[in-house]
Parts: sequence; structure tokens; C-alpha cells
Amino acid sequence: MSFPPETSHPESGGGLPALEQVLRAHLTLCGELLAVVQREHQQLKTGQVDDLNGLLQAREGMLERLTRAQETLFAHKETWMALNPAQREKHPAIAALIRQDLDLIMKIVSLDRENEQLLLRHKLVPANHLPPAQRQNPNLIAQMYKNQP
Repeated sequence: MSFPPETSHPESGGGLPALEQVLRAHLTLCGELLAVVQREHQQLKTGQVDDLNGLLQAREGMLERLTRAQETLFAHKETWMALNPAQREKHPAIAALIRQDLDLIMKIVSLDRENEQLLLRHKLVPANHLPPAQRQNPNLIAQMYKNQP
């Protein structure tokens, strides 16, 4: 079932204008998170990190904010998904915001993965966060099976 673009969907709480506003807020939050991850990356690349807690303190509260933003987006997702492709084409701003959000999320994930590798190189990862030795040595499992009678 589709509905006119400017009409509020009862479960979404505001229709497409509200969706656009939520997407803009999410984009801002992702921008803040990217800035934090980029600062971490700079510090890790230059080797200016001595304390893991100090490095990760900037992320304090980000996960909760991101979770709330995601829940809000999911509440509005139904509004967008209820539109047929022709109706969606009439709202290029929303489509562009979705693409920008996805691009920013991919940048954050990619940079965060690099940061994890740098943390490992600088030996700043607590031992309980390291994978077990068996996972790091795939040949170990093959050898174990080979040695079985």
C-alpha cells in the first residue's frame, strides 16, 4: 500500500519530511564518529598512543547515540519502503542522504578496521581481546586432523 508523499504514516511519526530530518541527524552523527575514528587513526599512525583508555575515551557514549539513531531510522524506514520506485524518484534529497549515510558508514568501518590493525601492531589490545592461537594458525587444525589415527 502506498500513500501520498507528504502524508504522515501513522507508525512513522511524520512521513517523508521527518525521514529527511532523521537522515540528516544520522549523517551528522556519522560525521562526528568519522572525526573520532580519523583522530584515532592519526594518533595510531604517528605512534603517539601510550594509553588505550585515553584513545578510546573519545568514543564514550557514541554507541548509545548510534543505537538510538538507528532505532529512529528503522521507525521511519517503513515510510520510504512503502513508496514505489516512481514515488521515490520524486524525492532525490532523501535518496542522496541515504547514499551519503551509507558512504560515510563504509568509510568509518574501513578506517576502524585499519585502526584495529594499528592497535595490534602497537600492542595496545588487551590480551583478552586477542583471538585464540588456533584461529591465527589455520594449519594447526589441519595438522591435528592429520595426526589422528
